[in-house]
Amino acid sequence: MSHRDKLVSIPIPRFPRPTGGNMDQRYVDQLVDALETAFDVIESTRQKEFSEITLTSLQGHGANLRIGDVFEDGGILKIVRSGEAFAASFVGTSAVGSVTVSTP
Repeated sequence: MSHRDKLVSIPIPRFPRPTGGNMDQRYVDQLVDALETAFDVIESTRQKEFSEITLTSLQGHGANLRIGDVFEDGGILKIVRSGEAFAASFVGTSAVGSVTVSTP
């Protein structure tokens, strides 16, 4: 996104509440309309085309990010994908068998 573009907040519609606790056909129709509108808004904001994009303050690892989030790793942009695990730091310990020392 270039600096000339203006960020626009697109509100997701409020969902209807049943009146008097009754879930009649009118309420269900309003709920379906609100859900369809919300899905349209979400889908339209997810797919954009840009001729220029600037990313600042990117995290340096994938820890605590959601699937689809972008982070920078040594100058390379990476995307968090499903099934990948990231940690903020790496620590490892291990032990193999035992050692017995005997003296005559």
